[in-house]
Amino acid sequence: MKRIALVAVCVAFLLAVGVSVAKSAEESVTLQVIVTALGNSPVENAAVTVGDREDTTKKNGSCVFTLPPGEYSVCAKGEWGGMSAQKCQDVVLRGTNRFVVIELFQKAENAWK
Repeated sequence: MKRIALVAVCVAFLLAVGVSVAKSAEESVTLQVIVTALGNSPVENAAVTVGDREDTTKKNGSCVFTLPPGEYSVCAKGEWGGMSAQKCQDVVLRGTNRFVVIELFQKAENAWK
């Protein structure tokens, strides 16, 4: 009888841990922000803010945030080719992963569209 009670307690504990892990996975979204110039050139050292969090892009033009699901404004400010620019984009984070590409400098034919 004690063994059955012990097994029941262990199963309940494992189920509770499993639910907790699954719930925490749903409560965070990995957001990768990629800052580019002229279509696909990465912008290194661009300042990126998402809500109240800040980071700087690496050599490949990206940085990563882990955030709770919700609506955010993603802003990037950087320099490239002797120019500087800033751009913001609103995003909704759901699921587990999201990618956002912010193009700071556009080719001339795209600038007026």
